[in-house]
Amino acid sequence: MISVLMLMVLSTGCCNDNSIGRSMSRVESTSAESLMQARQSGLEYVEFVVGKNKVQDVAELQVWAEELKSKIDSSGLKVWSLHLPYGKHLDVSHPDSARRAENVNYIKEIIKASSVFSPRYLILHPSAEPVHPDERAYRLQLSHASIGELAPVAQEIGAELCIENLPRTCLGQNSREMMALIEGHKGVGICFDTNHLVYQSFDDFFKGIKKGSIKTVHISDFDFADERHLLPGVGKIEWKALWEQIRANGYKGIMMFECRGEVSDLLQARDLLTGKVKQEISAVDADSLAFCQADWQITDLGKGAQAMYAQVPMFFSTQSICAIKYPASKFKTQILHRPGKKAGKPSVLGKQMGADFAVNAGYFHVKPRTPSVYFRIGNEVYGHTHPTETYRVDGVVGFKDKAGHEMMIAYSDTTQYQTVTADWHTVMASGPMLVVNGELAVPLVKGDGADGANIAAMQQEQKQGAKIRTHYSSIQFYDARHPRAAVGTDDEGNIYYVVIDGRFKGKGDGASIYETAYICRMLGMTQAINLDGGGSTTLWSEKTGVINHPYDNKKWDNEGERAVPNLIVAY
Repeated sequence: MISVLMLMVLSTGCCNDNSIGRSMSRVESTSAESLMQARQSGLEYVEFVVGKNKVQDVAELQVWAEELKSKIDSSGLKVWSLHLPYGKHLDVSHPDSARRAENVNYIKEIIKASSVFSPRYLILHPSAEPVHPDERAYRLQLSHASIGELAPVAQEIGAELCIENLPRTCLGQNSREMMALIEGHKGVGICFDTNHLVYQSFDDFFKGIKKGSIKTVHISDFDFADERHLLPGVGKIEWKALWEQIRANGYKGIMMFECRGEVSDLLQARDLLTGKVKQEISAVDADSLAFCQADWQITDLGKGAQAMYAQVPMFFSTQSICAIKYPASKFKTQILHRPGKKAGKPSVLGKQMGADFAVNAGYFHVKPRTPSVYFRIGNEVYGHTHPTETYRVDGVVGFKDKAGHEMMIAYSDTTQYQTVTADWHTVMASGPMLVVNGELAVPLVKGDGADGANIAAMQQEQKQGAKIRTHYSSIQFYDARHPRAAVGTDDEGNIYYVVIDGRFKGKGDGASIYETAYICRMLGMTQAINLDGGGSTTLWSEKTGVINHPYDNKKWDNEGERAVPNLIVAY
């Protein structure tokens, strides 16, 4: 079977601002009958995608294109855009010069063959993935050069090359990279995919691109964690506001949907974008409902304490949530320091100390197992916040009283620890702050705003001989899903330990920082701060044993604990 091409572009003529089209990559059939039926249902424009496999002879492609063009014309539909082939085998940012030249030359032939559709726009992926951060600047240069070679070929057939913003580690994940890719190229614009902006807010994206740079769009909904290609209204996007931002940039084209659904669904989505139909229920409402209706397993731990566990379908994922809630006045709570050889698994240390419950606590240097954040007990300071931690450490947790009945959580930074906590007995820096006075304290998408200082600090450490993971960015920490741990309080005098399992697809997908904050607030916490997560994430009680599914052994069981140098315990 021939692996085929193309997204088609508008024939000559104008379009209505509210005309709808669809990318046929999200439907099953492009038969003459299905195209005719789509047109009769109200669809006006189409976009076709070239097959990903580089196995098609250009001559065969031309035959296919002529046949498809005939079916489109017979249906009464119009072609809006053509999506050029993509994938690892066709990466226009490939670091091997010979390989990149081969890929670019092949795409040039595809562009020439697509002239039968008289395309207005040709959509190009600026890279495949993964792209390592250390290669990112160089790969952006290579992609920019490839775009410069392809743009004139597109112009020869009367088309405009549009670079699509992409998610995850691909190039084009934010406005800065998009402008770097198109800057200096004549006749090159942006194909704005509403479902791909994972690491930057819509507001920041539109502030960072030039007015008039958006030439075409791909419309679908998502959860701000990864691309989902959902129908508008099913995910988390506020559509009327976003569509107004797109129009404000100067876009006058059609609504090109890239999601599954019937044409009638797309017509309803159009009304959502224009505000004709009010967006009444959001994904947040659905997440709240799922949380409340979950099959919570509750275990009585005595003296008013309880453990809770549930797998909840939230955020278009499975959230495996564990929590212990207990009245602070009936237990002594401590943040314990167990560095180096004294470090141990929370369940082991908890049993040794006769604790009722324990959760892993703050960030630490892995090999020496010492705190990588400010840590003080009484007058003894055991750790200082390392420069590479400042991008996420914006708060402190501790106790004013030696008995640990009054947990305190507050904003702070490396210059304010002594001022903020002068009258505290115990204090540990951590972060980010998740819930403050009952309100979420983190944005839905953090993006790369904190990367500059973090990466600079890491690079300085490397110069001094340290082995630092320079690829661990704020994007990966804030917006990707990981196992998470948090601690907090409510207005009724209770303390909460919360852990969220992660990296177990379909069982415990993990949470972003925003999703962690959302879960904490749903549990009833009015103050909450993030703790060390990842493989350290462990929640234990004397009565139940380890409640969650620690990731360190990469098995969905209760055995994968990691030794940690500090933990929060209650007696």
